[in-house]
Amino acid sequence: MNNKKELKIVKVEITPEDKLKKALNKLKKECIRVMPTNAGFDKSQAIDTRFGGSAYSEKGDKVPVCEGCGKPLTFIFQYRDKYDKDLNPSGDLHSVYYCFDCTPIGRPEEEKGQWAVISHKNPDVSKFVEQKENISTILNPTSCSLSRVFVLPDYETVENNYSEIAEFCEEIDPDDPMSAYEEVGNAVGCLMEPSTTIGGYPIWIQGEGSQVCPNCKGEVKLAVQIDSEEAVNLMFGDAGCLYVFKCPKHKDGYVVEMQCF
Repeated sequence: MNNKKELKIVKVEITPEDKLKKALNKLKKECIRVMPTNAGFDKSQAIDTRFGGSAYSEKGDKVPVCEGCGKPLTFIFQYRDKYDKDLNPSGDLHSVYYCFDCTPIGRPEEEKGQWAVISHKNPDVSKFVEQKENISTILNPTSCSLSRVFVLPDYETVENNYSEIAEFCEEIDPDDPMSAYEEVGNAVGCLMEPSTTIGGYPIWIQGEGSQVCPNCKGEVKLAVQIDSEEAVNLMFGDAGCLYVFKCPKHKDGYVVEMQCF
């Protein structure tokens, strides 16, 4: 009598959705999402991550002036180099300024000085000096809440740089592969719409940009993406975003691009 049991081999089919989820889990990046919370500003918030009000400044600092129209640039947002696991900030503080009269979009032919990123090492509330010249009467000074989220490149970037992922999306939905990408991106826990974020990938509105370091013409990485924020009364064009990039080799190697709908 043969007591041996027959082993049945069950073949598990790996669907295009499964393949896409696996690929996106490898591709996604963690970043910090910034959400406007409470309106108002006082000196105790001088080195916080925040919108509007008075930018962090120290004795001897000068308000940056737009080289296009000669008016003071408007301080819009500031952020820090690093945030620990509890989102406590450290490192340099970077303040982003923009001219809403000239509305630069980051093209090489634009006159320089229509935007600026001013950095401070070792910022401290006790060293803060208010500069009333750069306080916009349009923007609402607003504090922020921070959270860690995951993001993915937008679909055009995927088509240009990750052909295998694009093929998975086309397998899922040949008529609308972008929707398949966004749906599965949401399923793996990623933020798929433009928002204010520190680090991660840029989520483009009008297609992939092509910014390079102004010093070495090398690759730059996204430092911060600043979205139009209704609570702040901040608007770039028609509900657009300002993308701020930084060269890893040059401390002054900032470059921006503004896109809107």
